[in-house]
Amino acid sequence: MATNYEYKQVEGAPLSVFSPYGPRMKYIKTKLSNIKSETILKPMSQTTFMGINGGFFYPENDNYNIPPLEGRSIAYSSTDTGNVSVSYGSPLKTRTLPKNYLRNGSSNQLFARKTLVIYTSGGTTKAAYMYATNTAEVFAQYSNVKTIIGGNSFTSSDWGIAQFNVPLPRTAISWKGDDVYLIATPDAITINDLKASIEHIGLDPVNTIVLDGSGSSAIRVQTNGSWSNSFIGGDRHIYNMVRLINAT
Repeated sequence: MATNYEYKQVEGAPLSVFSPYGPRMKYIKTKLSNIKSETILKPMSQTTFMGINGGFFYPENDNYNIPPLEGRSIAYSSTDTGNVSVSYGSPLKTRTLPKNYLRNGSSNQLFARKTLVIYTSGGTTKAAYMYATNTAEVFAQYSNVKTIIGGNSFTSSDWGIAQFNVPLPRTAISWKGDDVYLIATPDAITINDLKASIEHIGLDPVNTIVLDGSGSSAIRVQTNGSWSNSFIGGDRHIYNMVRLINAT
């Protein structure tokens, strides 16, 4: 039996007044000190990690079957330096990108997006959010930063009409005290549905970051020696995931 995390599947808020049923919500509950951003540049199914998909990224020619060209959300871990390289394709190619992506958006277009900051203060691991365009803004406000995960809010203007209203699988990360919840919904829902479902299971949308969704949505978890509770969505090559450090 796992001692450093807990997995559950629960039902979210009813999707309409005509249906008593809500979307499936799969989540891993662990401690804030037990997660980090991990740049993988490949499908989560090809890793040994447990966790959920991370933030937004830029695919090459809209092709999600090869490593992305670049990130689009902050993906930072204080324990990581240098680059990560993955091989792909035929003939064989190699893509090398930084382990830490330091901005929300691109070098030509930055966005002040809702971003999770995990840091230590007085020997305690804490979480906060801020609207940041890059890691420099985070470091100016917080000391002893361990992990920064860029994502998005529940505000429609941060998404655009289609992305906000079209039902899609969704991924989010919520925190409550020193606990953190890594959440994926295999069922297609809107951003408002996700917000209602976060509240329905006793979490606060204010303390929640929405991550990449649609075919990127995924959760990888082992329970009782089996990976059957995982959901890998479109099994896309993604830039980063939010993973457990200790998965025992």
